[in-house]
Amino acid sequence: MKKLRIPIRKIKLAFAVLASLFFIWVFIGIAIRINVKVTNWRRLSEIEEIDPGSYRIFSRFIDDIESETDWNVAIISGLRSREKQKELLRENSKNAAIDKSRHVLGRAIDINLYHGNWLWRVWLKKYNSSRDWRNTGVVKIADKHGLLWGGSYRSYHDPVHFEIN
Repeated sequence: MKKLRIPIRKIKLAFAVLASLFFIWVFIGIAIRINVKVTNWRRLSEIEEIDPGSYRIFSRFIDDIESETDWNVAIISGLRSREKQKELLRENSKNAAIDKSRHVLGRAIDINLYHGNWLWRVWLKKYNSSRDWRNTGVVKIADKHGLLWGGSYRSYHDPVHFEIN
């Protein structure tokens, strides 16, 4: 039987490549987290300019999600212009009319949830079921803050939506 001999240089090269890929993956994870935090801060700041009370409620809501669950929050929509709401209504007739949208008033946010480690991330988005969202504990936290959850709508599945009544 012939012995398999792998040159030490090839082993070192393979290790260097794997280590490099790992550090790139870690860097991407850190960059994503920083980007999400900056985006959340910007979206909450826009709401604060319109309604400081809404800002406080949403800030506490997000802080509670991140401290009481294993999930992190990415705000995907906050304050919207009337023009943006018109555009969304044209795209989907089930979206709220301009005079009905809490986003236009700075009293609603849409969020995605994510968690994981440096190797993978699990995201919870609009297409996930209402049951998936309830299982995170976020719906109970929303209730604690007096927020209406879009996953409870009868005619439209919108589990990413949270609004102040």
